[in-house]
Amino acid sequence: MSLIRNPKIFVLVLLAILLLYPFKTTLVPEQRVLVVTKDMHPVRDVWVRQIWKNYSLESEGHEEDLRTNAHGRITFPTRTIRANFLWRMLGPLTSLASQGVHASFGVDTYMILLSHTGTVTSSEVADPQPGEIVYRLEL
Repeated sequence: MSLIRNPKIFVLVLLAILLLYPFKTTLVPEQRVLVVTKDMHPVRDVWVRQIWKNYSLESEGHEEDLRTNAHGRITFPTRTIRANFLWRMLGPLTSLASQGVHASFGVDTYMILLSHTGTVTSSEVADPQPGEIVYRLEL
């Protein structure tokens, strides 16, 4: 093989592969949400929107709306992106060049309640789990 016999070409090909291979990165880990009343009773049919964007790698943001289940819970999945090393270096520079001092970098994520009404599903008191985001509503 001429590729192995010529170490310079081998190194250049390997470097090109490393620069252009789209590695997977987690933007937002799985997020669990619990929607309850002030008295901690679960509320179903409340719409929650998750919004996320990696300003260093993306030009547009994303959003997903989910509705709480009978237990007042939603689980938003892990959000990932694939980007090569070259774009990981050039993306922030592109953002800086196009937006100047107003440029943003890195991941931004947040959630909002789209509806503040729902149905109280039971008289049981909900028990928030570790790491769960809890919204308390006045119904």
